[in-house]
Amino acid sequence: MNTSDNDDRSRQELRLAQLEIKVLREQLLKSAQEAQRARDELEELTKEIAPSAHEKSVIVPMTPKESTTPHASPSAPLRNGRPRVLYVEDSEPNFRLIENVLKDRPGTDLVWAETGERGLEMAREQAPHLVLLDLDLPDIHGSQVLERLQAQPATATMPVIVISADATPSQIERMLSAGARNYLTKPFNIRRFLCMFDEIFAGT
Repeated sequence: MNTSDNDDRSRQELRLAQLEIKVLREQLLKSAQEAQRARDELEELTKEIAPSAHEKSVIVPMTPKESTTPHASPSAPLRNGRPRVLYVEDSEPNFRLIENVLKDRPGTDLVWAETGERGLEMAREQAPHLVLLDLDLPDIHGSQVLERLQAQPATATMPVIVISADATPSQIERMLSAGARNYLTKPFNIRRFLCMFDEIFAGT
């Protein structure tokens, strides 16, 4: 192996290390934001209860999740066997992370659905070669998305990789038994993800 090959490998290793650091940073930020929201909701609940402690129940208004990013629009038909990946995920930072990771796999068409229903619709319309699926979606649970993909002949053979923060063994076993090809827990190992990706698209 010559010096140029060593330099290329070193640059690739450095880029993967930087992406892994970014994964951890995004997950820590998300955890901190969720903790702050929980504290805010607890404070609001305390304010509601304090003047009316004699009441049996308190209704706490829920703030609907806002989304300022549009759904991915249908992309052009596949050309020259270019793999198309559909990511069903309501978090834009998580989508951008996968977008950055897949820069190491040039030619991949990555499309995005922010809800389970939209993901099912795009799976039927665009026939992706791979579906990346979050479980904690704003409308339906990811397990329902997988079940409905498996139930339709047009989508039943699509490989699905679950990417979820739920690391409980029972959940992993349930999703794999339901038909998921693989299951990654957040924050996930980028090298492992790319190995799964390459295995699915080997020979395409």
